[in-house]
Amino acid sequence: MEDFPLLFLFIVLFAVITRSFTVLLHELGHAIPAIIMTRQPVSIYIGSYGDPKKSLYFRIGLLNVWFRFNPFSWRLGVCIPSAKHISINTQIIYTLTGPLTSFLFAVIFSYLAFAFELHESIKFILIIFLCSSLYDMFINLTPRTTPIMLHNGTLTYNDGYLLKQLFFYKSLPKEYEVAVELYNQHKFAEAATTLNDILNNGFKDKVIYRLIINSLFQAKNYEQAKDLIEEFTNLDELNSDDYASTGFMYSQLNQHCEALECYDKSLQLNHINMYSLNNKGFTLNLLNQFNEAILLFDKAIENDNTLAYSYSNRGLAKVKIGQTDSGLKDINRSFQLDGNDPYGYRNLGIYHLDRNEYSKALELFRKAKELDNTTYMIDDLISEAYQHGEL
Repeated sequence: MEDFPLLFLFIVLFAVITRSFTVLLHELGHAIPAIIMTRQPVSIYIGSYGDPKKSLYFRIGLLNVWFRFNPFSWRLGVCIPSAKHISINTQIIYTLTGPLTSFLFAVIFSYLAFAFELHESIKFILIIFLCSSLYDMFINLTPRTTPIMLHNGTLTYNDGYLLKQLFFYKSLPKEYEVAVELYNQHKFAEAATTLNDILNNGFKDKVIYRLIINSLFQAKNYEQAKDLIEEFTNLDELNSDDYASTGFMYSQLNQHCEALECYDKSLQLNHINMYSLNNKGFTLNLLNQFNEAILLFDKAIENDNTLAYSYSNRGLAKVKIGQTDSGLKDINRSFQLDGNDPYGYRNLGIYHLDRNEYSKALELFRKAKELDNTTYMIDDLISEAYQHGEL
């Protein structure tokens, strides 16, 4: 009995190590099939939901791996493929192979240990591994509606829930796959038309609504999107991303108060929704509420410091309140992150416009429009710079 505390400590410690090994095999079970089928890089994070900080990083071919330094956090893990458009069948396969991989390894090793009469300690270790893999498979293949928030603010779900969603997508009309393909080809108006036909045929589902609304946004058809959002609201409760998209729609219609209300609802559901943080900050800039906007861009940058949009618009807000050096530094940082950031050129143009440097402002505004002719109010800014320059 005197050895019991030491034995118990050993069992607990080994259970933690075994659990970590199970998570690693699970994520590799997702990653390797995803790499084989998409031929695109895949990242796995052991110990976090996508946070590269305080992690050991290494790369093997197309596989990027981040290991958190703290081994007690290795019970967490996530696999993130880089491919943008992955077929439903491919997603089903690599989602399913995650929890199955650790279980199959545990079954094979346990069988070999008993078949070849290996040492009892090895059998004991493998039994713990088998129990860990069974637990992993059960909790991951049981659909759970509780979302998992990744480090970048996006939401995902456990494997069971994702598989349930994927099999549901396969049950949708064939026209849905046609619409998805049109969307992936950036034929947004055609995708919206196809999806609208599905709705008119009585297949009114939230998946259809979300894709058609997003297609209409991309096609700049905000009025029709507004009507469908109101219809969708009666069908299902909006999530954080839905409110973010609705806010953006109101922003494009210059209904800024309504937009801010939607962004607030979005952030109540997900306080680091990057889309809402940035677009609410942009809206506050339009309303000359620059100090409030800076706080939002600060939070966006804290969660993801790779977005040029956050820096360029925070830079404009700082310039507007007199923090010129810091503001210009932010705008220049946006160019370092993305040399083709239209809002970097737009906001730098506004800086020169305010200084009555109309020729330089006009040059920058034209560059912004060349990069993206939908840059907010860019035609009005070009006209203003041109008219002042002619005076």
